[in-house]
Amino acid sequence: MNRNTVCTFVLALLLAGCGRLDVGIGPLLRDVTVAPDQISPNADGDTDVTEIRYTLSRSAYVSIFFEDEEGERFYFRKDRRRSPGNYSVLWGGVMDEPAVEQMDGGTNEILSRVLPDGKYRWFIQALDDSANSETADGAITLENGDTEVPRLESFAVMPTVFRPNLDGLRDDWVSISYNLTKEVQNIQVYLVDPDRPSLKVHIAEGPNTIEPEEAGNHTYKYFGGVDLNAEPPPDGDYLVVGEANDLAGNRVRVTRTLTIEMGGRPRADVVQGEIDWVNEVNRVVSVPLGQKLCFSALVKNEGDVPVRTNGPWPGQEYQFPEDFINETFNTIASRPENLGKYWFERPGVFRFGLNFSTTGYPYPFRWAIGRQEDLENLEIEGESAWYLMPGKSGEVSGCILFEGRPPGGNVLWWGGLIHEAYGHPNDFIDRITVNVGTE
Repeated sequence: MNRNTVCTFVLALLLAGCGRLDVGIGPLLRDVTVAPDQISPNADGDTDVTEIRYTLSRSAYVSIFFEDEEGERFYFRKDRRRSPGNYSVLWGGVMDEPAVEQMDGGTNEILSRVLPDGKYRWFIQALDDSANSETADGAITLENGDTEVPRLESFAVMPTVFRPNLDGLRDDWVSISYNLTKEVQNIQVYLVDPDRPSLKVHIAEGPNTIEPEEAGNHTYKYFGGVDLNAEPPPDGDYLVVGEANDLAGNRVRVTRTLTIEMGGRPRADVVQGEIDWVNEVNRVVSVPLGQKLCFSALVKNEGDVPVRTNGPWPGQEYQFPEDFINETFNTIASRPENLGKYWFERPGVFRFGLNFSTTGYPYPFRWAIGRQEDLENLEIEGESAWYLMPGKSGEVSGCILFEGRPPGGNVLWWGGLIHEAYGHPNDFIDRITVNVGTE
């Protein structure tokens, strides 16, 4: 080995040795600075934060905390494991020490807040694996800080039991409302399963006169997703969460409980889209005056939730008088035999209907989507309602007695399935021509 090689080898050993000594030997904590020593944490862009710098010569648990003039301690970092090296972090007077207030149906929490103006002592403490501890400290002043915590006052969720299945009973929407006390940088409202907190369903604020981040009254409407033709969250107990933070770092969270039950998208169909028209020949039915147009059909619940329905019941006969002021499902209750029965249109109710091309009224003749023996009677929130259960089928039948002719004479007739207030799941089913007044 020549002289140059030996020198190079020795130099490498010396450098390596120096490196090991630098990491493992000497003060545990050094080069500690906190600057500037006076800040105004109010998000105005002028000395909002101070920079905390320190170096560790070996692995340690590090705590950074502040004490006010009365000796009350506030932790910025507590027992954080750190490897050897140089560290730098910005601090804007904010402490993440949650304060929780229990409320009926939930909690109000201050997650973080800016410390009050005043003089504080800062401390940086390191504890290594051999239980050796070193601490550095100094002074810092906070002034003109934004210490006003944004609040979501009167945070309310109504109703607290929600049935997103579009049956018209406790399922219109969940109203979420609150008063935001100050303008914030960010706000979000979401639904979360306490057992799976990582799964969040974010809820958007509806049209409002102010922006979501502005102070004032805010209202949200949550339809469970069924308004977007999506499946709602599974039945169970949830939290409705509101979180807000301002530019200075003040952050709050409120929670209220919400129970989802009998949730799901309703789905019913006329089986094979067919109607059995009595006396139909080649898509035509001839009905002499004083005679009836009769039909039967089968409706099946193809979904996973019960489907609500209402009368008139299958077998109900309607009259088509000479003056064309024909009976409808709304007016038939005026018959003596139907007194006390109410069959007017109800949001969420499914009914089978007949329509014709010159009526001017959508599906004036309607029937329940099954006989009572096909259905189950359930009591929901004190109201009795009839339901076609998942996987079940209901028989529908009825007649129209023609004492007069529809405008236009021989016109098209068809059937349909109506989800009242929501649309027509089946429309223009099995169209035929009905010749009225023929022998």
